[in-house]
Amino acid sequence: MSQEREGLFYITDNEQFSLSLTDDDKRDLLTASKQIEVLEALNSYANALSQAADKGVTAELASAASTLATSTSGLVSAASPTSAAIIEPAGKFAGDLAGIALKNQYALKIRQIVRNVDPFVQRIAEQMPAALAEIIDGTRHQVENYQVSRGLTLAELRSDRRSTRLDLYREYLLARADVDGAWTLQTALENSAGIFAKLAAAHKALAENAPNSEAAIQDFATVANDLAALIKAVREARASK
Repeated sequence: MSQEREGLFYITDNEQFSLSLTDDDKRDLLTASKQIEVLEALNSYANALSQAADKGVTAELASAASTLATSTSGLVSAASPTSAAIIEPAGKFAGDLAGIALKNQYALKIRQIVRNVDPFVQRIAEQMPAALAEIIDGTRHQVENYQVSRGLTLAELRSDRRSTRLDLYREYLLARADVDGAWTLQTALENSAGIFAKLAAAHKALAENAPNSEAAIQDFATVANDLAALIKAVREARASK
C-alpha cells in the first residue's frame, strides 16, 4: 500500500513522495510473533517426524516435540499480533514417511513421542484459527485497498498520452499479477482453519495407531505441505490496525 501510494504521488508530480515507509505506515504494520512461533515449531516437528521415520533419529524428534509443546503456551491470548521475525516454510515430506509404521526398530519410540505430543497438536488446531482471525480480517482489508490503489495507478498511466498501448498492456499485466498474488495469499489464510482441522485428525490417527498406518501417514504428509503453504502466506501477511 505504501509503495503504491508513494509511486502514484511520484508519477503525478507530487513533491511529497517518499522512498520508504512513513512513520504511520510503520505503526500500521502487524506481524504475528506468537502465531509464527507456533507454526515454526509445528513445521519443525513435522520435518523431524519425517527424518525420524526415515533414519530412526528420535533425539531430534523428541527435541522438536518439546519445543512444540512449549510454544503452545499463550497462543490463545495471541489474537493481537506483534512484530517478530518470519520464517520460510520447510521442505515437503517424502513418501518415505511410511517408515514410521511398526515394521522398523525405532517405531515404538517414535509412536510414543507422537502420542505425547498429540494433545499439543490438538490444542494448536483448536486455538490457531482464532489467533489468526485478526490477521485474516486485516489482510483482506489491505488486499481490497491495494487492488483499488493499483487501479488508480493504471488509470493515471492511461491518462498520459505519451503511454503507448503496449506500455499500458504491460503495466496492466504487472498489476494483475500483483493483485492476483495478493489474493492467493489471502485465500490461503482464509482456508487455514480447514488445514488445522485436517492436521489434528491426521495426527490423532498416528497417535492412536490407526489400522491403516500408511494412509494416516500420507494424510499427515499432505496436510504438512498445506501447512508450509500457510506459513508462506503468514510470512507475506501485513495487516493494518
